Amino acid sequence: IHTISPAFQTYQWINLMIIQLPVRIIHKKLYYYRPDRYDVSRHSLFFFFFLKLQHHFGKSYWNMTASINSDTPDLTTMVDYRDDANPLSTILGNSNLKNSHKYHASVSYSRNPNNKYNLTVNANYSKTDNAIAYNYIFNEQTGSSITQPVNVNGNWKTNVEVNYNRAINKARNLMLDNQIQGSYNHNVDLASTTKSTGSERSIVNYWTLSDQFNLNYRPNDLYEFTLHAKGNYDLINSRREGFNRINAGDYSVGFNTTLNLPWKFQVSTDITMFARRGYQQAEMNTTDWVWNGQLTRSFCKGHLLAKVQGFDILHQLSSIQYAVNAQGRTESWHNSIPSYLMCSLSWRFNINPKKSNP
Repeated sequence: IHTISPAFQTYQWINLMIIQLPVRIIHKKLYYYRPDRYDVSRHSLFFFFFLKLQHHFGKSYWNMTASINSDTPDLTTMVDYRDDANPLSTILGNSNLKNSHKYHASVSYSRNPNNKYNLTVNANYSKTDNAIAYNYIFNEQTGSSITQPVNVNGNWKTNVEVNYNRAINKARNLMLDNQIQGSYNHNVDLASTTKSTGSERSIVNYWTLSDQFNLNYRPNDLYEFTLHAKGNYDLINSRREGFNRINAGDYSVGFNTTLNLPWKFQVSTDITMFARRGYQQAEMNTTDWVWNGQLTRSFCKGHLLAKVQGFDILHQLSSIQYAVNAQGRTESWHNSIPSYLMCSLSWRFNINPKKSNP
C-alpha cells in the first residue's frame, strides 16, 4: 500500500483550516489454500479527502470535520471457492465484491463562560457504500443452505449529543452533569423470510434517545456522594416480514459513596437498580438491584493495603445477558460467578532513583 498525502493548512479568520487530499495505491495479493490453491489480488487507486475547520470567538469554540475513505474487501471473502465439506451447509466466496466507501461529517460547539458551566453539542453523520452482508439460500426439499458474501447499499446513521455540567453552589462542591443523546440508524442487511428460500433486503429503522444524569457532592477530601440515573428509549421497526416492532426502554437509578473513616479505614459502596421494560419476551423485562462494596485499610505507612470486596451482594445478576441491535436480538451466556466476596493483601514498593553527584 502506497500513500501520497498533499496537505494544505492556513490560519485566517477561520482560526485553523486543514485540507488533505491523499492518494492511496493498493496492491493486495493472497495465496489461499482450501484445500486447493487460490490466487486472489485486488489493485485499486483511491482518492481520499479530509477537511477540518476550527474557529473560536470569546468563550465559544466551533469545530467541523468531513472525510471520505475507501478500502478493498477482505481478500479471504473474495476467494472463488466452494466449501461443501458439510453437504447441508455450503459456503461460497465472491470474487465480484466491490470496494467500500465511507463518508463522515461532524460539527461540534462548546462554550465555557468564565468556568461557570460547560456546554458541548456534537452532531455526526456517516454513510457506507458497498457494505458486506451475507446472502443465505435455503433449500426446503433437501434442508441444505448456501451462504455467500455480497454488497449492500443504503447504510447511514446520524446522532446528536448535548453535554452540560456546572456547579450548583458557590463552593463548587455540588456538581451537576447531564448528557442527552439522540440517534437514528438506517440499517440495511439481508434476512431470510418464510415467503422466499433466499435472503431479501432488510431495512430497519433504529431510533434511540438516552439521558444520563449525575449529581455529585464532595464537601471535603474525606467524603463523596453521587446520585446517578440513566435512561434509554429504543424504537425499532421494519417492513420486513416477521419483524416484531420494538418499543422498549432501559433505565437505572443508583447511589454511590466513598467515606474515609477513622483508623485509616475507607469504605466505598454503590447500589443501583437496573430495569428493562417494553420487550415482547418476558425474560427480557427484568428488574435487578446490584449492590457492590469494598472496605480497605492501609498499614505500614501506606505500603500494605488490605481489602475486602463484595460484588453483587444481593445475588440478582444472571450469567445470561440479552441485547438488541438493529437487525435482531442476541442472547449471551457467560461461564462466570456473578456474586463473590474477595479478600486481598497488596504491598506497594517505592524505589527512588539515586541522586547523581554534581
